[in-house]
Amino acid sequence: MAFCSNCGKQLDENTNVCSSCNAQAEQSASTDNNQGSTSQPNVFQKMNNTSDTTAEYDAKDIADNKVMALLSYLGILVLIPMFAAPNSKFTRFHVRQGFTLFLAYIGLFIVNFLLGMIKTTHYVWGVPYQATPGIVVFIGWLLGIPLFILSILGIINAYQGRAKELPIIGKFKILK
Repeated sequence: MAFCSNCGKQLDENTNVCSSCNAQAEQSASTDNNQGSTSQPNVFQKMNNTSDTTAEYDAKDIADNKVMALLSYLGILVLIPMFAAPNSKFTRFHVRQGFTLFLAYIGLFIVNFLLGMIKTTHYVWGVPYQATPGIVVFIGWLLGIPLFILSILGIINAYQGRAKELPIIGKFKILK
């Protein structure tokens, strides 16, 4: 599908001249390649291609419990919807994912704590001191980025009223 570079009108496939402004159409191979590459999903789109089971849930349940579902992805606050809305199927779906994410955050905390225990001895002007190497702290920080992204994805899904599994951890069913 080609468009006129002068006026923007869609051109017929067999013509090189725009019917509205009579400008010469310029089609390049790079335009065709760019259009072809957008149809192929990138790595993030492939990873985020998880099952969406929103159709299985009642629309009234979704509308009434969006806030509770959203709280499921905010760390320890997962306990609020867990006990405040036990009869909502939509909220339970998000609580299961949020609880798994919360356990992953606890695991990250333990890993960061253990990495922080790594000490090295350095000498500054002949005086020894112990410090955690900056690279160890940086690695611990980097490990938290994917969990933060998963939290954001969960919040977006809950806000939009979708029951879509999170990438990677969505398949783990710790709670029933």
